[in-house]
Amino acid sequence: MKTCNKCIINDSYPGISFNEMGTCSLCVEQRTYKPIGEDKLLDILQEARKKNSNYNALVPLSGGKDSTYILHLAVNVYKLKVLAMTYDNGLFNQIALDNIQSAIEITKVKHVFCKPDKEIQRKIYRNMFLLSGDICGACDIGTKANIFKVAKDYSIPLILFGTSPLENDSFLPDSIQDIARFKYILKKSNDLSRKEINDFLIYPNRNLFLFSFYKKIGKIAKEVSPLSFINNPTDKEMGDIITKEMNWKEDNSREYSKHFDCVAEPLTNYVRNKIYGYERRLCQYSNMIRRNEITREKALELYSIDDIASKPDNYQDVLSYLKITEEDLQMVTNIPPLKYEKNTSKINRFFTRLMKIKKLLNNR
Repeated sequence: MKTCNKCIINDSYPGISFNEMGTCSLCVEQRTYKPIGEDKLLDILQEARKKNSNYNALVPLSGGKDSTYILHLAVNVYKLKVLAMTYDNGLFNQIALDNIQSAIEITKVKHVFCKPDKEIQRKIYRNMFLLSGDICGACDIGTKANIFKVAKDYSIPLILFGTSPLENDSFLPDSIQDIARFKYILKKSNDLSRKEINDFLIYPNRNLFLFSFYKKIGKIAKEVSPLSFINNPTDKEMGDIITKEMNWKEDNSREYSKHFDCVAEPLTNYVRNKIYGYERRLCQYSNMIRRNEITREKALELYSIDDIASKPDNYQDVLSYLKITEEDLQMVTNIPPLKYEKNTSKINRFFTRLMKIKKLLNNR
């Protein structure tokens, strides 16, 4: 396995290449991170304030670092009228739940806790894991559906997501949030009805084109990731800020704790590494190196401590929750990548290509 001599990404990453000096294409093509601009973010926020609504923005809150920081920005910095919401994915870390409670008490915002049918949710996670090796896509789909429903129910014009530039390049090559793919996989299950699947989806016919059109005409809330517009603090600085302002608590079991809010994250990373040869934390550490937040030596040390190649300490708890055996887990780790990619939505594929072309033209 070839590993970049500047970051720690390896040649399992899709589309990666290395030059004669052993530097990966992500590092070679790296440009200094340039935010879109806070002035543009302020214009968007001002437009939201003009809407006739009790709330300017909805902030999805997981109790993790990024979403808590977004709530801090929205309330304490930009002085927005905010509704916070949390989707109960059934796999919350208790520290994250405590952070959510602390954040809403300090900011005094109204908070909505969306609780789906637990048994249906568990069956969906179980089937998606057994058939595709992933539950994060199903969780993301359920979360986003509930976010849009809350925004609609409360007539909120803007959703502020905590998506961070640090997450760039860390997503799977499979289209795990594609609704058509999701429904195709679950057709293979024998313990889920179409109604149960559609109830979980809330918007069972959602596609990228339809949602983009609805946003344009104002029928649904606009999505914005503030961390793409502003000069971001480092991962450590962000933690320091929300610790002071929001009484946020870190998961001290590891030095860097992205996604600790979900107890299944270590297992999903283990499975991703088995299937793809790389996973989320490898990409995040590599991004931190490129942003000069940590050295390559430090990243290698952290990654060694994470020990991604070994089953995490709590994996049996997650298997028990999903009613999955050790034999099932072994089978899951042998699922080939991109197994269901041909079953994704044709509209989504076309729309994604169209947006890529538009972006290339805009960058000329």
